[in-house]
Amino acid sequence: MKNRLLSVVVLVAASVGPTAFFAQAPARAQGRGGAQVQRPPRDVREQTAGTAVVRGRVQTSDTGAPLRRAQIRAVSPGSRETRLVTTDAEGRFELRDLPAGRWELTASKGGYVTMRYGQRRPFEAGRPIELADGQLLQQVNFALPRGAVIAGRVLDEFGEPVAGARVQALRYQLSQGTRRLAPSGMFAQTDDTGAFRLYGLMPGEYYVSAMLRALPADDTADATGYAPTYYPGTGSVTEAQPVALGVSEEATIAFALQAVRTARISGTVVNSMGFPLSNGTVMLLAPDMVGTGPLMFGAGNRVRPDGSFVLSNVAPGSYTLTATNGGPGGRGGGGGEIELGTLPVTVAGDDVTGVTVVTGRGATVTGAVVAAQGSGATLPRANLQVTAQVVGGAFGGLPGLGGPGGFGARPGQVAEDGTFTLTNLFGSRLIRVNGLPQDWMLESVTVDGRDVTDRPLELAANVEVTGARIVVTDRVTEVSGSVLDTSSKPSRDYTVVLFPDEEARWTAPSRYVRSARPDQEGLFKVRALPPHDRYLAVAVDYLEQGEEGDAELLASLKGRATAFRLRPGEPATVSLKLVER
Repeated sequence: MKNRLLSVVVLVAASVGPTAFFAQAPARAQGRGGAQVQRPPRDVREQTAGTAVVRGRVQTSDTGAPLRRAQIRAVSPGSRETRLVTTDAEGRFELRDLPAGRWELTASKGGYVTMRYGQRRPFEAGRPIELADGQLLQQVNFALPRGAVIAGRVLDEFGEPVAGARVQALRYQLSQGTRRLAPSGMFAQTDDTGAFRLYGLMPGEYYVSAMLRALPADDTADATGYAPTYYPGTGSVTEAQPVALGVSEEATIAFALQAVRTARISGTVVNSMGFPLSNGTVMLLAPDMVGTGPLMFGAGNRVRPDGSFVLSNVAPGSYTLTATNGGPGGRGGGGGEIELGTLPVTVAGDDVTGVTVVTGRGATVTGAVVAAQGSGATLPRANLQVTAQVVGGAFGGLPGLGGPGGFGARPGQVAEDGTFTLTNLFGSRLIRVNGLPQDWMLESVTVDGRDVTDRPLELAANVEVTGARIVVTDRVTEVSGSVLDTSSKPSRDYTVVLFPDEEARWTAPSRYVRSARPDQEGLFKVRALPPHDRYLAVAVDYLEQGEEGDAELLASLKGRATAFRLRPGEPATVSLKLVER
């Protein structure tokens, strides 16, 4: 089934040549054919005016009809520049005033599959566009297929329709080296007939979950409710059945929510000073309830002034009970000090009482960003930010809490003297610096002389870490090259995977593992890999985005890879032969 779906997408994309994708544009102007370029909301970064222009057209994949008001978004990863335009009545667009460099393009329109430039298979990364000053790149065209659809009904145990249930499509994806179910696309809510419609989906296999979020006022004497349920009507992810979708295919399903005996969880929350937590929130997280997010219970999520709380209508299962000051997500009312506490709780149908959760303040990390000894240029610090990247699932990795940076954490702005402060940190974190110019890269991170560049800091509550030193260098590495296909002809459709010879360095998230797609000339380029004596490079015909983090895949490719050395500040050129998976 998978191969059939992929071959269909190859034909769809190949029928129109190169395809286009992401963008945001500067001042309002008339593009070619009347396409309008609109200024996005003002950001902290001013757009850089360039001289390159990209033109193309968006059409449907089945009839070739123009797609009007489709959005084309362009992103330059190196400079963090973005542009956004919409297509005109003929489906044409123009991205103008683009600075030279690499750009990634994406096209989207409601009801259609969102596609990246150069993407020819589901969930594959797009191909970058390399632009020079003053260059005009035309016919960056692409066709969007209608999105696949999962439609159906959600019923109760008596076969009656359930209104207001949240329905979500899920698919297995790699996250930090582990393949797990994750939400895909927008969620839907059932209407009064129990009907739902999940649309705009790429071809593939999906699991469908449904959940009816009960409110405290819905609590009844018989204490019955519904557990989060997966198609075809099971509460277990392992017993769920996938729904296979082809290109633009629509599948219809129906399933009943699992009726269960619900319970209450009640107790108190105490802060780090031993006082009742004021202005607090409690929520439940269940690792086996994929796609549901934190379980909210309306006003029941609020901690009372005396520190007590009651959560009603809780279905049986194992949860992490999380308490924090401020609103959901640990935002604390805007930049304040966050306190967080967690406690494992198991519900088996009976009420759980007398629970006590003690919160603690997040850790603080202070330090400085400095240029490596011997750097030939002055390090610009104006747009630098230091982040604490979540590793694993402890505290900051809890789903739905605090976004990519983790629970309550915000990037630390680097001051003119290079100093920074990170607050509200919980769990395992890797220290990273964002906003570096393209001619700078991370060299090392140390704390008290200990190298923690690739070793997470374990941050307990109320801990203060001082003396962090982030060293960056202008001796940037670069790996580039080309690929020959199985007929020994230059290939423009491949993905290159670069990884070290030692398996110990494959653990996600790893700076040493990268993937790249070719530009419009068929060449690949990867910058800012850490120097290393023995890297391996392999070009494959297909790689799902993020799949380079799969250790089992890397092990299977190791024997067919080409070795090379990467030294500080030096370029490396690699010629590869395509490997079919």
